Amino acid sequence: MSLIKDMRGGRDNDPDFGSRMRGMGPMAELIRRRFNIACKRLNLNDQMRSIQQPTNLFRPPLPEGLQMDCSSPLH
Repeated sequence: MSLIKDMRGGRDNDPDFGSRMRGMGPMAELIRRRFNIACKRLNLNDQMRSIQQPTNLFRPPLPEGLQMDCSSPLH
């Protein structure tokens, strides 16, 4: 808990919008650097850019009260 408090300015959490998921200080910087190095080593950023989301599976919502067709592959 002391490391968390060090990254949060002495508090257990940070309720401020925009800074909640970001730590501050030397320990937060160390974690940030290690994470970035691991991403580069595993080519995670390159893989995420090349992933295409399938849009052909999208179907608009049905009108109120209707149910899906039983022959649909998504039931």
